Amino acid sequence: MKTNALFIFFILLIVQICATAEEISIVDVRRNITLSDEDLIYKDFYLNAGEGAGLKKNLVVLVKRKIFVKDQSTKSVGDFETVVGQLRIIHVEGKVAVGREYKLQSRDDFPMLEQIGMMSGDRIDLTGAFTDNAKPVKRKVTAIEPISPDVKPTEVTQTASVQIEITEDVKTPVAPIAPSETKREPATPRALAPQPMPEI
Repeated sequence: MKTNALFIFFILLIVQICATAEEISIVDVRRNITLSDEDLIYKDFYLNAGEGAGLKKNLVVLVKRKIFVKDQSTKSVGDFETVVGQLRIIHVEGKVAVGREYKLQSRDDFPMLEQIGMMSGDRIDLTGAFTDNAKPVKRKVTAIEPISPDVKPTEVTQTASVQIEITEDVKTPVAPIAPSETKREPATPRALAPQPMPEI
């Protein structure tokens, strides 16, 4: 009798642990601030699981998002899960792992997302995970393409301002004034006169 009660207790304990186990998800997203065009862009995704959940360095995992469908009266119709992309785990320590974007899933054959890219709350699926030991591709900030071949992205272009003179019924534009022709007085510091304090 005692053995059966103890056996049932352990089975219930195991069921409880499995039922309360949290799924692996993205809990935070951080990005570095680049100071020049040559700086590399890094976007790290922090996960709420570590080695105990089966995560290890260079493991590529699926990222999925649950989409909730509502009708026009905001009544829930149902939900489904869709693939957002893949993360490559770059660091695992304790109960935390850090991943970087490996590949975003094309939306050609998958439902559209309101927020493109991976974000906090997305779920990690270890089904089909694989290890990729190749060196990651370094990504740089891309420069904006010039409008014309004569203008380089780093050059500052100046535009001319136009003065418009308004007469009775007709608006006549006057010749544009080049920025170098406009004269501005240098700013002079003004001393503030002390103001009397109101009496209460």
